[in-house]
Amino acid sequence: MVYVTHDQVEAMTMADKIVVMNQGRIEQIASPRELYTRPATTFCARFIGTPPMNLIPAGVVPGYERLPEGCLIGVRPEDIRAGRDGVRAVVESVEYLGADELVAAHVGDARVIVRQPARSEALDGTIALVWPESVAHVFGPDGRRLDEVPQAQYREELQ
Repeated sequence: MVYVTHDQVEAMTMADKIVVMNQGRIEQIASPRELYTRPATTFCARFIGTPPMNLIPAGVVPGYERLPEGCLIGVRPEDIRAGRDGVRAVVESVEYLGADELVAAHVGDARVIVRQPARSEALDGTIALVWPESVAHVFGPDGRRLDEVPQAQYREELQ
């Protein structure tokens, strides 16, 4: 059966396979889980998920500065935590949702959303954002996932 919807939640809950299209072109065909955990393009990364995946210029993320110009690092909001060292961000707002809160911050010109338990320490001012390397997605200047590029060759050792 083929079912057409623009509602990503409906698609994610009903489908075995999803075809994500952008301006009449197929971006990715995958299961809901694969679309969420391994988006093929920045379009898919931003389309699937609420809030959507954060896309941060690689040049401002410690260890990824050697990637080609225009590369982006994708990180889901629930995978980011405040830490002592990491990517510097300035908190813009905090949206309290009961069990969770969404912290909006700026990393340079990029807006980043952090989803954290509402009982976590309040975040404000300038903070450092951290996440496990295993959850980072690397996208090239054309918006496509860079699986063929060994990330380790571009990473510098973090002190």
